[in-house]
Formats: sequence, C-alpha cells, structure tokens
Amino acid sequence: MKAIIRTKAGKNLSTMQVQEIDTPKVAPNEVKVKMVAARINPVDLDLMKGMPFLKYKKPQIGGIDGAGEIIDLGANVNNFSVGDKVFFYRLFNDIGTWAEEISIPANHIAKIPEKISVQEAGSIALPLLTAYKSLQQLQAKTEEKILIHGAAGGVGFPSTQIAKKMGLQVTATAEPSDFEILEKAQVDTLINYKTQAFENEIKEGESDYVFDLLGKDILLKSIALKPKKVVSVNYVEVNKLPNTGVKLPGLFKPLISMSMGKFRKAAKKNNVHLIGQVTGANGKLLQEASDFINDFDFQVKPYPTITLEEIAKNGFGERPLGKVILF
Repeated sequence: MKAIIRTKAGKNLSTMQVQEIDTPKVAPNEVKVKMVAARINPVDLDLMKGMPFLKYKKPQIGGIDGAGEIIDLGANVNNFSVGDKVFFYRLFNDIGTWAEEISIPANHIAKIPEKISVQEAGSIALPLLTAYKSLQQLQAKTEEKILIHGAAGGVGFPSTQIAKKMGLQVTATAEPSDFEILEKAQVDTLINYKTQAFENEIKEGESDYVFDLLGKDILLKSIALKPKKVVSVNYVEVNKLPNTGVKLPGLFKPLISMSMGKFRKAAKKNNVHLIGQVTGANGKLLQEASDFINDFDFQVKPYPTITLEEIAKNGFGERPLGKVILF
C-alpha cells in the first residue's frame, strides 16, 4: 500500500514522502481501516519535526487523525463491525493515519455522525474532539456568554456551533470573509479582529467564559476581561500531557511550567479559572461529540483537498495546513 512517510526530522512537509510499504497487521484490540480522508493539522507538523520524548517508528507514517471504513477486526473487538464508517484521533506516541490502510486501537475510534460524509469527518476529528472537550470543561449554563477567538477556524467553527447548541450566547472574533458562515451558525455578536480590538468591545466581567485558540497576548487580554473561566489550547498544563501519550523527561516539566507562568499569574490576579486544553485520543468522548452534533444541523466548513497521487507527484504544495488528504 501507499503511505506518507517521515524520512527525517523537520517541520517542513518536504520531509514527508509517499512510499510503498506493507499493509498493517491487526492486533486483538485493533481495527483495520481503509482510509478516506485525513486533515493536515498544526500538530502534525510539530510531531514530524522530531521530539526527544517520542520514539518514532520505522517507517513512521504521518498524520494524527482522519476517517475511513473498517475492513477488518481484531479478535477482541466486539463493539464495531466491518463496514462501519469511523473517525479517530491518535496518541502522540502512536501517530500514523496518512496511508491507504491503517490499524488503530478500537478505543480511539468513533462512528461518524449520520448527517456528515466520511470525507467531511476526516477533516474534523481532532478539531471536533478539542472543541467538545474544551466547552465541556466549562460546565456552562444556558444563556451564559462566551467569547470564542478564531471562531471560523478548524477548532473555532465546531466550537461556535456546539456552544450555540449548548444554549450559550456567543461572541466571535473572525475576519469579515467568515462572517457569513458564522451568521448562519447564529453567532450573537461578531467582532472583526482586523479593525476592532476585542478588549475594547467587551466590558470586564461581561463575558462569562473565553475559549482561546490564539494564545500569547490574546490570552492575556482575555484573562484581563475577568471572565469566570478561560479554556485555552495554548496554556499547557504538564500534568495533562500524559493524556496524549507523552511522557516528559524530568527537565521538560519545570521548563514548560515556567513558560506558562505569566498566564497563571494573570489568572490569579484577575480571579480567573484558567484551564489548559490538551486533547488526548479518546474514542468514548469522540463518540459523545459525534452523537451531540448529529442532533442538530451541524455544518462542516469546506476545506481544500489534495489527493495521495498529487502528493506523490508534486508534494504538498503551498499552504498545506488545513488541507484534507484524500486516499
């Protein structure tokens, strides 16, 4: 079969090449999936550049999420069937979805919502799981207010729709070209981040929650608005990293913790509960998210696609982030 293989460490996708390798075997607790689609996420590039606390396979297939159809079952798998359409997100120490066929632990997969296609599911597995888990942690109540940064992005757009379904009033930062899809998602207030400073548009204490997808000064300014809680994918809590399959060497823990100190200090000063979102492979939670979005008119934002054959011939092309690989 064909697979996209990491040939050497490097954050540039030129380090990835299409190669012929053996089809995977299926362990007792795994399923084999014929891949349909997988997204190119920022974390994919981070993982490919080489991390000292990860042991890479030989050959190492790229990709951390995707979707496809089950074509074989391990002996111990009894809650899925051949022919099931599934999507998934893998552990950092078990990456590999960019191939025509993969094997994956059954407890990391979920059945795709009936209302979306397999190709669409391949573009949202990681973003959906991140969005659902992040908002779930807020324990928000109906009619409370949330500010979502980057509301039309990969994680932001699912988050916006989920927040509205949860009964929250949503203020979204985005660029004008995305206003139309956000209006269709029934966002309550739109802020043009190119011309409006959100910290001038929202009064202190006016927003109950903030979902930060941008980090740095945006996170600090969001904390300064004094919401009850801020959940951020850019605030790293080292005690949560094992959920991704990562075991940090001793030296890394204090270094990462120190780098997050300014955010903790700001949160303490403003009496804000700061939550770091680290998304780990979790088939049960992904199934919850799948069932949740199947209960309303959930929209999948269209993304540019690229085929495995095109990658083999011409590489990934310019601006690969966010593209969906078709197998």
